[in-house]
Amino acid sequence: MKKVFTFNKKKHWFSSEPDLELLNQQLEELQNQGLVVESVTPVANLLGTIDSYVILLSDQK
Repeated sequence: MKKVFTFNKKKHWFSSEPDLELLNQQLEELQNQGLVVESVTPVANLLGTIDSYVILLSDQK
């Protein structure tokens, strides 16, 4: 089974980019639960700054 989710939590309300430390922590927790991270794709706005990340996960089966 594959799952897709977006990550867009920011460190501060005025920050322009997502919190990469929190993203890495959450990805590590998901891997410990047995999920495999297949891809992490940045999503940019019209100005070229990264607004969020799209993550594709799958089971280890």
